[in-house]
Amino acid sequence: MARAKLVKKKRRIRLDRIAALIATLSITTFVIARIGLRTYNYTLSIKAGEKDAVAKELKKTVGSLETEINKLEDRERVLAMIEDDGIKTNQNQVIILGDENHKK
Repeated sequence: MARAKLVKKKRRIRLDRIAALIATLSITTFVIARIGLRTYNYTLSIKAGEKDAVAKELKKTVGSLETEINKLEDRERVLAMIEDDGIKTNQNQVIILGDENHKK
């Protein structure tokens, strides 16, 4: 009886399979990165919108406070308060002391 010989074949790595694997990995990485960056961009745009809303609210508050300060610094109002306290005025002049950053 003749014995059958087992012949081991070397597995040859085919270049087309390697290229297909690299292409598949590249496309998968690209898609995952694109989804991740879009999600991050969306999150950043939401945060920017929230910060813009806060900034607008603060500007509105600052505007109302400036208006209130201007009303409180009104010359006639200050003179009336001085006269109510019984202080005599010199030619009805009002001078604000101690505020170098005061805007007129």
